[in-house]
Amino acid sequence: MSQQNQLNDIGKLKEILVFYLRRWKIFLVSLIVCISIAILYIYITKPVYLVTANILVEEKESSPMNQMQSMMKGFSLTDVFGGNSSIHNEIELIRSFSMFRRVVKSLNLNEKYSSGEWIFPISYYKNSPVVITPINDIADTLTATLKFKIKSSGKNVKVKMSKGFKTLHEETFSLPFIMQTSYGDFKIETTQFYNPNKEINVKVSFSGYDYATEMLQKEVEVDFATKKANIINMQLKEKNIKKGKDVLNELIASYNTSSKERRNALAGNMVLFLDERINLISKELVEIEKQIESYKKENSLTDIEAEAKIILDKSTNFKERLIEAETQYTVIELVEEFLLKPENRFSLVPLNIGLNDRTVLEGLQKYNEALLERLRLLKTTQGNTPTLDIMNEQIDAMHDNMLATIRSLKSGFSHAKENLQEQGDYFMARIKGMPTQEREFIDIKRQQMIKQELFVFLLQKKEENALSMAVTTPKAEIVDKAYTLQTPVSPRPMRLLAFAMSIAIIGAGCYIKVRY
Repeated sequence: MSQQNQLNDIGKLKEILVFYLRRWKIFLVSLIVCISIAILYIYITKPVYLVTANILVEEKESSPMNQMQSMMKGFSLTDVFGGNSSIHNEIELIRSFSMFRRVVKSLNLNEKYSSGEWIFPISYYKNSPVVITPINDIADTLTATLKFKIKSSGKNVKVKMSKGFKTLHEETFSLPFIMQTSYGDFKIETTQFYNPNKEINVKVSFSGYDYATEMLQKEVEVDFATKKANIINMQLKEKNIKKGKDVLNELIASYNTSSKERRNALAGNMVLFLDERINLISKELVEIEKQIESYKKENSLTDIEAEAKIILDKSTNFKERLIEAETQYTVIELVEEFLLKPENRFSLVPLNIGLNDRTVLEGLQKYNEALLERLRLLKTTQGNTPTLDIMNEQIDAMHDNMLATIRSLKSGFSHAKENLQEQGDYFMARIKGMPTQEREFIDIKRQQMIKQELFVFLLQKKEENALSMAVTTPKAEIVDKAYTLQTPVSPRPMRLLAFAMSIAIIGAGCYIKVRY
């Protein structure tokens, strides 16, 4: 019985095949139509290419400056050199809105030019026969997209400006011309690609930097090239190869420029801080040296250093502890004075100036990070905004907390100084046979040593800061400049033809089924 059913099924299958094969002309027509449409689409569609670039970002840069750092003991300005940066942070920095906005503004990607033909339009990139330039840069605040249609009629040019479906302005004139509109004045002029013997028919789309940045962020992909290396890969699918390469190369250049600006901003604040402190300590050191000179003259002392050598040898440990406490007290006092100045409200606080307290250093690091975040926000916004006000309040709160912490630490160093001073007085009282002049001279000499060590320390920091500003090595090392794969990512002829054949067969089969 089952064998009979199989024979019946085979018979029915043959009937179906014969039914469709008798109408092979319909399949042939369907194949010709669909394949023709696919070939026409391949012919008229401009291919899309994958543009790629790779950069290497070291988590700890191996620059000549770092080699010099290893030879200079006590020098540590790693925040200026970016040595502690994470590769993940760098990827997010490249992906940031502000970074893409710099690219958009640099390449004028908020302006799009194309031919006005309805069939086979041509997109222009730096080769449009005419350009439109706003007299005042309105792209920073522009929220709408303005569209222009420029068409020549004889010697005159007709320009139509619209927003959405609403016509805002329409005028006929000869080039070059300044068109006055409700959005400002626009200068329309020809370029080197203009042919006076050829009619102009150009469409222009003019949008704000923010909108163009959002669109560009969606098009560019930034990620690890491989999880085993600090190489960042950037990809962009683009019909215009030159435009795609320009975008990625400009993104790399903007990243390097931004890194240099951050480094120089911190180094610049360090210069002001160090110059101010060096001048102050220098004046105090001169005053102490004058005191020593006057003291020797008044007391007829000649070889006081040799006489005081015994005390200096026996009190080395005491002096070191006292100098350390007073140095820390002086440094924390300098930081307190820096924070109390109104003009330094939003200035970066120098970190590596000799502070040993980890809590204060971590607090100052977070305070500086908040100031850098505010600086980045100011570059992307104009005027007062709620976000900026909130950030200012947070920074002021952090500023007050840091002052409280610093004052507490300052009080601790003050007590430590007093205790050490009391121990020193007790030690000096036990030294018999030492003239009063020797004890007074040692006190003055100790003050001189403290100021001198602090003066040398600040000079070292100033030199280190100058060396850091002289570093010109870019943050990102270019592994591969933007390049294009030879095979376009779309359209792909073989896949498209296979799809067209499938649609043709299925469509013809459905038509036969319904029709017959």
